[in-house]
Amino acid sequence: MEERRERRKRRPDPLTRMLQVSALAGWSIIFIVQILVWVAAPEFDNALVRYNDIYIRRTWQAQWVQWLPYLLGICALISLFALGVRPLRSRRRTDPKRSHLVILLALTLVGYAVYWFQILGNTA
Repeated sequence: MEERRERRKRRPDPLTRMLQVSALAGWSIIFIVQILVWVAAPEFDNALVRYNDIYIRRTWQAQWVQWLPYLLGICALISLFALGVRPLRSRRRTDPKRSHLVILLALTLVGYAVYWFQILGNTA
């Protein structure tokens, strides 16, 4: 009995491991979305560019922007899944609250709002 208790303390159960993996996947997708937004965004117009008459791109690049709603949707599903599984796993007051999943979902929803209101109308 004592050996079983020690073995249980050493590694997390499958549900906890699934929560960890889903949180890591969600944050990785948000990081990838941020990189895509950085690559696809219009170039910054400043006085030096106008003075030297340098051509800059004023629209979003469609080849990169087309992936944003899919990645944001996957991220939203992952965070909703993890938020739905959390109450099944957390039974004590001292268990982690996993507030980072709520932040992840909020960032995903803000990403959708930016996509629909700013990017979609300004894509080449």
